[in-house]
Amino acid sequence: MPKVIEAVYENGVIKPLKPLSLPSKRIVIYIEEKRFSELIDELELEAKENVDETIDSVRGRDEGDS
Repeated sequence: MPKVIEAVYENGVIKPLKPLSLPSKRIVIYIEEKRFSELIDELELEAKENVDETIDSVRGRDEGDS
């Protein structure tokens, strides 16, 4: 079962908020999880960018066709 360790990333270093009971030089894996609200914000931004690109593309074609 995975162990959850809260930490802060600062100046290129991940610093645990509490002391760890791990052997020296233990390799750990960092997995970032995002809140659902953050994912929604990203999707909305991507969708807006895609719509803007499509509109610009269509406008460019219309101007060239005239």
